[in-house]
This record gives sequence, structure tokens and C-alpha cells, in this order.
Amino acid sequence: MIEVLKIIKEKQQEAKKIINDASIEAEKIKKSLLQESLAANEEAYLAEIAQAEKRADELQKSSSQGIDQEIKQILSTGEQHAKEIEIKAKHNHENAVNDVLDMLFNRSVKK
Repeated sequence: MIEVLKIIKEKQQEAKKIINDASIEAEKIKKSLLQESLAANEEAYLAEIAQAEKRADELQKSSSQGIDQEIKQILSTGEQHAKEIEIKAKHNHENAVNDVLDMLFNRSVKK
């Protein structure tokens, strides 16, 4: 009977060791999975940041191109207005010169 109790005790100790070893291994696996999870999360986070930066650059480039187009349009419109004003100024100048000449000739003729 004592022999049976010794065997039972040995088997209990073996079971305890197996349980303990399994707990240690499970903890190692848990830590490993946690590290892998953290690494995967960090990788995904960095990928999202990279994608957001790329999108921001694209938006900035697009916005810049839109602004450049608008500036060209404004300059073109400004140049057109300047030409129109120059034409009107020349016309007004010619009319003024002609009016002065008419006034001079008409006065000369009246005398």
C-alpha cells in the first residue's frame, strides 16, 4: 500500500511539474503573441501614418496646382484689363490731342 501511495505521490508531482511547465510555456507563448501583436499594431500604425502623409502631400500638391492655375488666370485677366485700359487711354489721348488741335485751328481761323 505504501508503494501505491508513493506512486500516486510521484504521479502527482509529475502532474504538478507538467502543469507548471505548461503554465511557463503558455506564459512564453502569451508574451510572444503580445510582442507580435504590438509589432503588428506599430507596423499598421506606421503604414497609416505614411499613407496619411502621402495623401496630405497629394492634397497639398493638388491645392498648389489649383492656386497656380488661379494665379495664371488672375494675371491673364489683369493683363487683358491693362491692354484694354491702354487702348482706351490712347484713344482718349488722341481725342484730347484732336480737341486741342481743333480748338487751336478754330481760334486761328476765327481771328
